[in-house]
Amino acid sequence: MTEHKLLIKICLDVIALLIVGFAWLALLLWAKPYERGYFQNDQSLSLPFKEEAISETLLAGLGFALLVITILIVEIIRNIKGKSVTDKTLCGTEIPGWVWESYVAIGIFTFGAACQQLLVTMTKYVIGRLRPHFFDLCQPSITIATRQGYVTEFSCAGAGGASKLKNMRLSFPSAHASFSMYCAVFFILYIQVNARWRGSKLLRHVAQFVVLLAAWYVGLSRVVDNMHHSSDVAVGFAVGAVTALITFAYLYKPKSVEPRRSWLTEPSTQPEFLPRPVLMTRNH
Repeated sequence: MTEHKLLIKICLDVIALLIVGFAWLALLLWAKPYERGYFQNDQSLSLPFKEEAISETLLAGLGFALLVITILIVEIIRNIKGKSVTDKTLCGTEIPGWVWESYVAIGIFTFGAACQQLLVTMTKYVIGRLRPHFFDLCQPSITIATRQGYVTEFSCAGAGGASKLKNMRLSFPSAHASFSMYCAVFFILYIQVNARWRGSKLLRHVAQFVVLLAAWYVGLSRVVDNMHHSSDVAVGFAVGAVTALITFAYLYKPKSVEPRRSWLTEPSTQPEFLPRPVLMTRNH
């Protein structure tokens, strides 16, 4: 790739990321969630309000830190072992191959995260599902209700503040669950393809399980904190996992990895494409 084409590629990448990021930010700043009504005897909206244990800022910081640090470490090790791409030249400056590979992986991860957040946020504003602590936070004063007890117009007498009263309508789906699962699945796929070490068969899988367990905990904490219904978390997990799979498979596009090795065999120099199913046969 020539230096001119490389610079154009970087500029287009940044523009694409800014477009998605601005659309997400516009929703947060100017959009209003759908004003859904409620049934007066709905027990699922009667839980007490609690401060969240894991804030959005903390979750975003941990998620990005995990992936960025992991990608940098893996690409540096791959470069030391001579498995990185050739160096690039940009504006007269030589860019090491591992830096370029890290830029690609981190950029694709960030773009996928932005798309995932945009999808979840748009769904929140369109659906407008009330959170489990709705009654406690809003303390609604009923204006119009149907014979079946469904309230269509009401005002909130609670002192939660405008931001909290707006946020109480953004229950479905869980953005925490979606983002945490997106990070976990992307992490699992990335080290599965790029971080192969013959010193241990299980170390990589332990790391994958720990990250998946952490994402699972984040989702469960949203139910414990009365911030989401269980179905909100379940859909959030699904959105995050599917987005990560699509981002990794169709944007990152891992071409090939080293073949699986046993503890006793010598490493092979022939690449093996993934995924490749293993069929077990039995002779009768």
